[in-house]
Parts: sequence; structure tokens; C-alpha cells
Amino acid sequence: MENMQSFIIGIVVVSITLVIGIYIASTIQGTFTAGTAAANAAASVVTALSNGTPWITILVVVGFAVIVLGMLTSGFGRAAEGPVY
Repeated sequence: MENMQSFIIGIVVVSITLVIGIYIASTIQGTFTAGTAAANAAASVVTALSNGTPWITILVVVGFAVIVLGMLTSGFGRAAEGPVY
């Protein structure tokens, strides 16, 4: 259960960091004149961060799979000790 809590906290921290990064890049984009190289670079960062999040889904699925497999293997270890009456 501790692994699940730390995993969820990690996902929340990554999500908050991503949102803050998008906000900062968007703010920086607004300070430059439209069409300049700096404004275009900031717009590219905002687009990449906001559209490039499928890897978060992959991390969540893999993380939960690791937690479930960990629970299963710990259960197998207890089952090998013999039946519990």
C-alpha cells in the first residue's frame, strides 16, 4: 500500500509541475512580439507540453502494473508457507 501512495504522490507532483511549466511558457510567450523567434519558441514549448502527455498515461499504467504484480508476488510468498486455518 505504501508503494501505491508514493506512486500517486509522484504522479500528482509531475502533473502539477507540468501545469506550472505550461503556465510559465504561456506567460513568457505573451511578453514577446508575435511572430518573433522567441514567441514562436515559447509557443512550441506550450504546444509540446500540452499535447505531448501520452507518456504520462504510459507511466500510470506501468506504475499500477508494477504495484499489482508486487502484491501478487508477495501473496505467492505467503501462500507457499501453507494454508491459513
